[in-house]
Amino acid sequence: MSTTLMIFQAVVSVLLIVVVLLQFGKGAEAGIMGGGASDAVFSGSQKGNIMTKVTAVLAILFLGNSILLAKIQTSKSDQSLLDSEAPVARPLNSDALQTETPTAVEPANQVQEGKEPAKN
Repeated sequence: MSTTLMIFQAVVSVLLIVVVLLQFGKGAEAGIMGGGASDAVFSGSQKGNIMTKVTAVLAILFLGNSILLAKIQTSKSDQSLLDSEAPVARPLNSDALQTETPTAVEPANQVQEGKEPAKN
């Protein structure tokens, strides 16, 4: 069922994008539809109303389907992706780092007795 809803979501998304791109803004003399012909089937105000209504219906379908898909996905899983992750071993605040005893670190360029230095 969720696969069918995801396909439906993709189709509605593409249709919504196409319908929004077909609309023309205020002040546009000729949109993609109509081409400025005076004897068009739809007048300018009717085209805007039809395209606006189609956009509203597709937007409602898109939002409703998105909510439905989210509810289906959350009811499927009872666990989180982070449940299997190990917790952080030490605190991340700076106070805890200052209380630790510093360890001596050898300089990287120091040659140990009888050994040659490592070449990078």
